[in-house]
Amino acid sequence: MKTSIRKGSSPFYGDQSFSHGISRSGYFNKRESDELMLYGKTFAGLSQGTLTPENDEEIRFVGDMQTSDESSLYPVRLWKKYLDAVEKSRVRHGFSKSQGRTPENTDGFGSFI
Repeated sequence: MKTSIRKGSSPFYGDQSFSHGISRSGYFNKRESDELMLYGKTFAGLSQGTLTPENDEEIRFVGDMQTSDESSLYPVRLWKKYLDAVEKSRVRHGFSKSQGRTPENTDGFGSFI
């Protein structure tokens, strides 16, 4: 990725959201997962406000992250894709049907018929 955004201080694995790592999550291709590993800590710090922008591209990154509009800046699109993937990974669907069991459906001994 050609960018003036600084690389992270350490690799970003996304372990808290993806237990097997970003590259095995199924949401990102090889290039995207490599770029998130290099720049993820910086993206997180800039978007959360814990890092101060040091150049024009980082200032633009922070500004574009605060809008819901599509950005022309690739790092913003990549980080928003990561955040969307985190949201999708948190959604859990139950596949069991509720049988609507009520006390009338028991045999009198507390077990369901």
